[in-house]
Amino acid sequence: MQAQGRSGSSGFQRLIGRLPRLMPGLALLLTLAVPWSDAGAARPDRLQRLLDRFLAEEELDGGILLVSGPEGRRVVVSGIADRREKRPVTEDTRFYVASVGKMATAAAVLQQVEEGALSLDRPARDLAPDLSLGKIANADRARLVHLLDHSSGIPDYLTDAYQEEEAAKPERLPRNGALLAYAAGEKATGPVGGHYAYSNSNYVLLGHIASLRDGIPFAQVLRNRVLERAGMGSTSVGADPRDRSLAHGYTEDGDVSRRSWAATTGDGPLVTTAGDLERFVFALFRDDRLLKAATVRRMLTPSENEEGQGLGVALWKDRWGRGVGHDGRYDGFEADVRYYPGRRTVLVFLTNGNQQSDDALLDAVAEEVFGP
Repeated sequence: MQAQGRSGSSGFQRLIGRLPRLMPGLALLLTLAVPWSDAGAARPDRLQRLLDRFLAEEELDGGILLVSGPEGRRVVVSGIADRREKRPVTEDTRFYVASVGKMATAAAVLQQVEEGALSLDRPARDLAPDLSLGKIANADRARLVHLLDHSSGIPDYLTDAYQEEEAAKPERLPRNGALLAYAAGEKATGPVGGHYAYSNSNYVLLGHIASLRDGIPFAQVLRNRVLERAGMGSTSVGADPRDRSLAHGYTEDGDVSRRSWAATTGDGPLVTTAGDLERFVFALFRDDRLLKAATVRRMLTPSENEEGQGLGVALWKDRWGRGVGHDGRYDGFEADVRYYPGRRTVLVFLTNGNQQSDDALLDAVAEEVFGP
């Protein structure tokens, strides 16, 4: 399978586009929908059936589903994390979450903005003077805010040349701003600040800038500013292939996990658990433990070019209220994280495979949890 990018072909657009739809084939499950508070002990069984059926229909090896809010917390798991060792998925299984990690990168950068170390209006070229940005379209004129909301027009580094080299020797690829060299010579997607185009290059550059500002590797930036503050003790930047807590990612080509475990740049750096993503979402959006409330409001302000895009987050409104979050997709892994502020409830789905359709399990979960 050809790589789909850290978040698919614009991952959050896939999320927004599919929100109004419930998964075909699961319609009869909607008859089970009752308010969360009325579910009692039977609720985990219904969530388990949703997860089991979705994995079967989409031909996915395993997955985990978490729902957490004022009415309770439920976690269900299904399938296997490792085909060779036949290890089952557990609540502690760690998955690569691709572009879901962009939210952590944005949080770290916005902390630096709060501290005065960075400014949203500063040009990227001034913030990353060690990189040769002249051959990368728009990189010499884009400002920090344009990177955060994907309005820079900088082309994606995930080119055919990158994917070929990653498939062959992922551990040998540069894991810093040098990845942007793969975007050299590619056309700009549009004018700086005048359009929206999702590009992983924006977040590679943001991670590089954050590292320069703190004077430490980007992995340590995330540990200091996000993981430790949010209590994400089961999360790492990249992963050791020998770690038995890992879910292995599968495509028709077999186990393709090493590509993702080697990823440590700002566009998709995290390997984590559903529980740690729950901690992150609450720390950021509910408890203001990662950013000040005013900064979170700015983060959730829609872009002038795309109402579904904030600073590092996807924004939407559906029948259950306003939502914020991100999804992620790369060969062998998919993740979907949603938070409904009005309900103070987070939904998390992680899997170690790639769906056959664009249907969203969390649509059916939201219907089950919140009611029709």
